[in-house]
Amino acid sequence: MAVNPPPLNGAIVHLGSLPASHDSVVVLLVSGRHLVMVRHRDRAWEFPGGHAEPGEDIEATARREAWEEAGAELAGLRAVGYYVLPNGHTTVVTCAQAAALHPLTGEHETMEVRAFDTLPSDLSFTDGLYAYLLTELGLLNGPDTPRSDPGEAPPAAGTTTL
Repeated sequence: MAVNPPPLNGAIVHLGSLPASHDSVVVLLVSGRHLVMVRHRDRAWEFPGGHAEPGEDIEATARREAWEEAGAELAGLRAVGYYVLPNGHTTVVTCAQAAALHPLTGEHETMEVRAFDTLPSDLSFTDGLYAYLLTELGLLNGPDTPRSDPGEAPPAAGTTTL
C-alpha cells in the first residue's frame, strides 16, 4: 500500500512490500522499550542507515550501517517497506532489536549513540517520516509513547524477515 501522508517532503511510503532496487537502508533500531538513535558529526539525531555498497543486499547494508554508526549487532532484522523521495532515491525501511551495543571507536561514523523513550525534538530530518513510520509499524502507541514491547511489533503484511 502506497501512502503519501503530509508533510514527509513528498516521500511516497510503501509498507508491506519491497522495491525492485534500492539506494539505501534505514534501521529502526530498538533496545527493549527504547529507540536507539545516533548523532552524526554534522547533523542531529537519526536512526542508523545509509547507502548500499555495490552488490550489497538489504540485510548486509542494514547490518553494516548499524555497526558503523551505532556499534550495534542486530537481532530480529526484518524489512518492513520502503519510501521513495521526489528525486527517485529509494530507501528500504528495516526494524531490528539491538542484540549488542559496543562502544564507539574510530571506525564508527557517529559521535554518540543514545536510547530514547520517545523521538527527540532535535532530529536530523524534521519531515515527520520517523514518527509516521514508528506509529504505522506499531513501534509507538502514539506520537510520543513507546510500545510495551517494540521488538515484537506485529509484522506488516508482506514483511520480509532477513
